[in-house]
Amino acid sequence: WSWAVLGFKPLGPDVFPAIFGHLTLRIEATCLKAEGMNLAAVFRARALSAAALCMILTFNVGVNGETIGQVLTAQRRPIEPRTETFIPASDPAFWYSGRTRINADGSRDFDWEATQIWLNVQGATYVKLNISAEGGFTARLIVEVNGWEQTSLWVNGANPGPYLAAFTLGSQSWTIRVFNNLEPVFGGASANSFLHFTGVFTDGKAAPAGPRSRRIEVVGDSISAGYGSRGPATAPYSFVVNDITSGNYYTYNHLICENFTADCTVIAWSGKGMYENCCDNGERMPAYYLQTLGGGSYTTDWDFSRWVPDTIVINLGTNDFGHDSGPAWEAAFVQTYVEFVVNATQKYYKTPKMPVFLAQGPMNDNTNLFNALSNATALINAAGGNAFYLDMRGPPNDGCGGHPGYQGHHQMAQLAIPQIAKVMGW
Repeated sequence: WSWAVLGFKPLGPDVFPAIFGHLTLRIEATCLKAEGMNLAAVFRARALSAAALCMILTFNVGVNGETIGQVLTAQRRPIEPRTETFIPASDPAFWYSGRTRINADGSRDFDWEATQIWLNVQGATYVKLNISAEGGFTARLIVEVNGWEQTSLWVNGANPGPYLAAFTLGSQSWTIRVFNNLEPVFGGASANSFLHFTGVFTDGKAAPAGPRSRRIEVVGDSISAGYGSRGPATAPYSFVVNDITSGNYYTYNHLICENFTADCTVIAWSGKGMYENCCDNGERMPAYYLQTLGGGSYTTDWDFSRWVPDTIVINLGTNDFGHDSGPAWEAAFVQTYVEFVVNATQKYYKTPKMPVFLAQGPMNDNTNLFNALSNATALINAAGGNAFYLDMRGPPNDGCGGHPGYQGHHQMAQLAIPQIAKVMGW
């Protein structure tokens, strides 16, 4: 321990060892510039055996290199060891945003972006996340403590965990939030590849759960998933699209949910469409909508009664309209869109008047898509629904891969929030 940082002049190599149990302190001798001054310091330290000591060290130091008289007083006070407990994923203290599969033992599996694990703890100094990546899955989790990002965790098969999610906490209450940042395609989702969560280890206690009262469901493509949302597209900071430069945490829909303090479920997959995908003939979003896991491959296992939103925001059509071949194709797109919304509100959620926003922008702002969405809105309402066109045209595609980045997503949210607030009364 050196006192030079306090403005004292080191005398040289004089050291005084104080040994208590497994703990050894070596203190560099110092010289005070004012005669008769005493220096008192309190150290807290842990021995290698995990026993803890609290020592009060008092030094009487001479002046100008004169003989140093030292008085070392040490008071030993043992600190009671803290007990680590395991809180299982099934504990009612947890609450979840997004779709998860509940296993027989209460553990949870998930792969959709923006799936979130919430827990209130009290009197904890740390929280360790017992989560694993099954079947070669890879994930980037963002951990918040009381609304502030604390760490980012890469979860994969090479590191089975547990993962230190929150640390240097104190005696007060803390809200821990674990946010799955990447869409399923980045993680390599499949029927056997997903995240598996069993609970947390902590030296604190679980506090009562506190779910948000508002709920928003988002259905979309790469824009809503967060493809390229984090990285700038222009020189000198041009970046390729990957799992570093992408993430749902940086999207317009996450900003909307946070603005309204809403729990959100996001069902979004890059390249997918309502009627026709951008670049493949595989599953389209109406099929994904029925799945608990994105990698489920045409499963229909989601129980819509588990989580009923207050409103649905749909941002689809950008990929579809790359295939627009004229009025007949556009009519088929509109029909598919109307069937999707009517099924979601009337068949699945059994809430025909649930407000549904049909969004456009910013990657395809053309008139054909606008007309199609306007027609779909009118037909949904004619069928007893409650649909609204949501205009997010105009923001820049300043992210990677021609997608909106920081500015684009923030401007999209700024456009959408007042439109949603007006309809919802929020």
